[in-house]
Amino acid sequence: MVSDYRLKLRWLIVLATIIRCVFAYFLELGNDEVYYFTYAEFLDWNHFDHPPMVGLLIRFFTLNLHWVSDFSVRLGAIFLATFNTWLIASLVKYLMSERAGLIVAILYTASIYSSIISGLFILPDSIANTFWLASLYSIVIIIKSENSKVRTNQFLLLGLFIGIALLCKVHSIFLWFGFLGFIFFFQKKIFACKALYLSILISIIFFLPIWLWNEEYNYITWKFHGNRISILGSGIRFDYFLQTFFGQIFYNNPFLIYLYSVVLVYLVKDKIKINGISRNIIYLLLFCSFPIILASTGLSLFRQTLPHWSGAGFFGLMIISALWLDSKLDLNLIPKCRKILNLQLGFTLSVAILTFTTIKWYPGNLVGSSNKKELGKGDITLDLIGWKDLEKQFKEIRAEDIKNNLMHPEDALLVNNWFPAGHLYYYVAKPLGMRLIAEGRLVDIHKFAWINLSINPIQKGENAYYISASNMLNEPEEIYGKYFEKIELRKVLVQERSGKEVRLWYIYHLKKAKQVIGNKHPLNYSE
Repeated sequence: MVSDYRLKLRWLIVLATIIRCVFAYFLELGNDEVYYFTYAEFLDWNHFDHPPMVGLLIRFFTLNLHWVSDFSVRLGAIFLATFNTWLIASLVKYLMSERAGLIVAILYTASIYSSIISGLFILPDSIANTFWLASLYSIVIIIKSENSKVRTNQFLLLGLFIGIALLCKVHSIFLWFGFLGFIFFFQKKIFACKALYLSILISIIFFLPIWLWNEEYNYITWKFHGNRISILGSGIRFDYFLQTFFGQIFYNNPFLIYLYSVVLVYLVKDKIKINGISRNIIYLLLFCSFPIILASTGLSLFRQTLPHWSGAGFFGLMIISALWLDSKLDLNLIPKCRKILNLQLGFTLSVAILTFTTIKWYPGNLVGSSNKKELGKGDITLDLIGWKDLEKQFKEIRAEDIKNNLMHPEDALLVNNWFPAGHLYYYVAKPLGMRLIAEGRLVDIHKFAWINLSINPIQKGENAYYISASNMLNEPEEIYGKYFEKIELRKVLVQERSGKEVRLWYIYHLKKAKQVIGNKHPLNYSE
């Protein structure tokens, strides 16, 4: 007979998955998502800013790109969020009980980061989180098991899991930092285990494609991220720190952060004790949590960081909190705990529904601009809406231009930044069979410098289109004036939401290229 807790876990997973599917179907892809789609279409051992696994995930769930839609592109993230919920519940069940497993599954689903940001939207985190959790599971078994064969097998799996996690997102190296730090302080005898070093070697082997690709391209990925995290010459930036600090609280659900804080306070008071759980397990989970959280938060004092960088670090705190709650529950406290967990789920669901309805139907812009020409500037909801409508309107203009011999069918679409280049490629150039060529600084065009190598460049004398959105306005004369004999505004298109104008699209003709554009080696673009 299926236990009550297992049945509730199944319903939680099913309902959360259905809700994610609904949102995924009706929302257009965001800046990052359309950009990572190019990883799937133009496969490589590594990419300018991230390893390759998110592209392989997209390619797998789009059936090798034979079923491409907003929903199918996101399907990998949705599937893995479902699997991750089961995985973290299984880990906690192994440590404590089925009830504890259900509690941690609720906490995972209530986290905006794990349930929506990486569980609905397709990001490197979507797949990295799976192998982060799998690595935690192996680490826990290594520490708990007394069977040498089991420990050896888990060491081999650990090397594999962290290795694959590195191919998803390089920050997964913090798992090794955390585990080795724990061994150094609490389990030094493990350093005598040969399987540990074989495990590290396996992870290194998986990292080789990233290293070899960077060797070919002058370590461009590390230079790019090195500039993002370098603190040399940077002053203290409390504005960056506050953005990251409160961003982490929101992304991980304020009610969950409050729970983690309460649990940690009680753990300190109880001398790191949870009934039925070894102190070593608690210390292990803390060591696999705090390094990446502290590193991201500390770095934000000097550089602008993103709140989701530390997202996986909160999984250890999530597990500890579920174990602590389960150990403290008796029959009298169960109703109170249920209300707390429902509140956490309710917060995340409310945020998701409010965000969805705002993106789809909010009348006008969330952020206004006094300059009509820059309509929608700062309104982040525009990242997820209006691109399909742009394709329809632009298709009509292009057909008219070709009919009147103003432009030619082979004329390319020119871009100068990875956003909105990703959207323009996915929603405009690809459906219309147009070439999309990037020309600009390497730090602006990113992966598109490599995509150029797969596309015929703009030849001398050819024309091109340029589309500038009012919410991220660029004047093509300033960017490409030296590349073309003439640049003229063809038409201004209007995007509306609930009857209100929210964005303008400026469609330009770039006439008679003075030189070949798009035929450079990626490292020849100015940085």
